[in-house]
Amino acid sequence: LLRYAAWQITEISFSGLERVLPADVEVKIQEDLLGSFALVLPRSSYFLFDSAASEEEILKKFPRLESIHIGKEFPSKISVAVKEREFWAIYCAGESGRCGYMDKTGFVYEEAPVSTGSLILTVFRDIGSVQIPSQSLERALVEKFILFSSLLQSETGEEVESFILSGGLDDEFRARVRSGFFLYVKRDDDFTKVVKTLKIFLEKEIGEKKRGLEYVDLRFGNKIFYK
Repeated sequence: LLRYAAWQITEISFSGLERVLPADVEVKIQEDLLGSFALVLPRSSYFLFDSAASEEEILKKFPRLESIHIGKEFPSKISVAVKEREFWAIYCAGESGRCGYMDKTGFVYEEAPVSTGSLILTVFRDIGSVQIPSQSLERALVEKFILFSSLLQSETGEEVESFILSGGLDDEFRARVRSGFFLYVKRDDDFTKVVKTLKIFLEKEIGEKKRGLEYVDLRFGNKIFYK
C-alpha cells in the first residue's frame, strides 16, 4: 500500500513566499521525495514523507525564511506555508567591510552592501566580523534599540540613523541621529526618562544651536554632558 501510486505526493502548493522563489524551495522538497527507504519504500509516499525533517533542511538552505510549516493533505498533496524575515537594519562589524541584512530578532540572513547614506538604519560593531547567516545580536538588545528609536522620535522628532556598539563597553551604545550628533546611552536605563531629559535639554539649553552639536552624553541621569 505504501507504494500505491495514488498515495504518492505529486502536488505542492506554496503561500507566504515573496523574495524566495517557490521553484527553488520546490527543488529542495523534490530532493526529499526522491529515493526510498530500505530500497523498497518510496520517500514520496504520503505516509512516509518526513515533513519535519524537510522543514529543518529548508530553513538551513534559505536563511531568509523565518519559519515554515509543511502540511500534508491526503492522498497526494502537501502545502508549504512560510514567513519570510522582515528587514530591520544593515549590520556591519569589524574592518572587513562586510555587512548583512538583519531582521528584528537580530538574525543576519543575507549579505548586504555597505550603507553610506542615512535613509537605511545601520548597526555598527567595531570588533569581530559578520557571519552570514548568524544570530549576530541578542534579540533583547534589538528590542531595546527599537524602543529607544520609537521614544526618541515621538518625544523629540529625532530619528536614529545608526547604532554603534564598541568592544568592551557592553553596558552602553551610541546612536547617531539624522541631525548629525551622537547620543551616548546606557543599555539598561529607563529610556522614557532618558528621552524626556534629552527633550528638555534640546528645547531649553540648545534651541537653535542644535546644528553645532557633536554629542550628548545621557549616561549620568539628569546630568548631561555635551559638546
